[in-house]
Amino acid sequence: MSMRRCATLFMPLVGILLFHSMSWAADAKFSGDWEYVERVAGATKPYLTFEIKLHEARDGTVTGSYCFITENGNRIDCDVDGTENISGHVQQDGRHAEVRFYSFFGAKDGFADLTSYDDTLTWKVTQNPKGDFFYGPYSVNLTQKRADARQGQRKVVVDKAFLYPTSSETKVKTYVVKGEYVRLITISDDLKFWKISYSEKNGVTIERWIDCSAINFCP
Repeated sequence: MSMRRCATLFMPLVGILLFHSMSWAADAKFSGDWEYVERVAGATKPYLTFEIKLHEARDGTVTGSYCFITENGNRIDCDVDGTENISGHVQQDGRHAEVRFYSFFGAKDGFADLTSYDDTLTWKVTQNPKGDFFYGPYSVNLTQKRADARQGQRKVVVDKAFLYPTSSETKVKTYVVKGEYVRLITISDDLKFWKISYSEKNGVTIERWIDCSAINFCP
């Protein structure tokens, strides 16, 4: 076979591969933050929240993590450091992906099908993770969270919220007022306080602890 003939056959194949690569890169339908919230009538906070953070690479690889909080915060399956527990690959249609995942309770080798359509992501477990514990969810539709200038921040919802040096209430004079924003860093072991950073009017940024109820963000 001549070199010209080989080149003629090879170029369409390269074009096809580049097309699929560019399609994944251009669409990246799975990338973003997704959430599902379930509420019970009369309750002040959600009974169940399920959040997924995903990144879709140029080659169609999908990686990310989830955070599952249920029973009014009594069961929490997530990692505050953002450790990734989801990995898989997008199928050629660009809207479906099969991923492997594990639970932060210790159960491993679970599989789930993801389907992305506009602002909705469907999560459906096809094989339960094995060993230890996994509490679900097994099949839910999540909506995409929209990024904004205040992403990662929470608004103070009480008239005066004191900023503590440790994750416990002590006598302090530093406080923020209703309507101001603080940036979340991590939550305390007892889930009652958030470590936050706050930019003062003089430009200095401080790190303190704030009661979770002051920013309406208690698990």
